[in-house]
Amino acid sequence: MGTAYEIRINCNEQGKKNIEGILGVSSDDSSMGWSLTIEESSPQFLDALNVFTDLISSNLQKLNKIGIKTDMITFWYLYEYEQQCNMEFWPDITKRIGELGIVLCISCWEK
Repeated sequence: MGTAYEIRINCNEQGKKNIEGILGVSSDDSSMGWSLTIEESSPQFLDALNVFTDLISSNLQKLNKIGIKTDMITFWYLYEYEQQCNMEFWPDITKRIGELGIVLCISCWEK
């Protein structure tokens, strides 16, 4: 995989099934939990963090009812680069993520 954004929710298999009933089918079929990936080729890529924030905030009460708390949710920016690694995140989106109590993780690696 190249550059992408992901939501990852740490949960067991039953939790994953419950989340799929709220947020849709997981992008990952592993037993590590539920995830949603927006790859660089997607038209949603440039707005991925807003898409993720809207998705979680609009479903947070439902997720809480099935035992999913914000400390189980992480947003990831996975960045494959050549020569130099630079990124920017606008204050409004980092504020929204912080207000939800969600951790933003960044993983960079050289091609």
